[in-house]
Amino acid sequence: MSRQAIAKWCDMFENRCSDIDDAEREGRPLTATNSEIVARVNESILANIRVAVDKIAIKLDISHGSVHKITVKHLESSKVCA
Repeated sequence: MSRQAIAKWCDMFENRCSDIDDAEREGRPLTATNSEIVARVNESILANIRVAVDKIAIKLDISHGSVHKITVKHLESSKVCA
């Protein structure tokens, strides 16, 4: 991290900011890891245990990485077809 960035953060916390939580930001909201999508990924896997991550991603219109993250972190499954 650069000195400028550190100085900016120090100034921000000394003068204005007392909250360390993320503020609302513009941009696309996180949608791929909500409970509905997790349930749909789980249903897809249970319907066909050998289904590929790419097929689930295409079916649910989410990224390959999101499907992988859901299967590993939320469903605690380490074996899904690539």
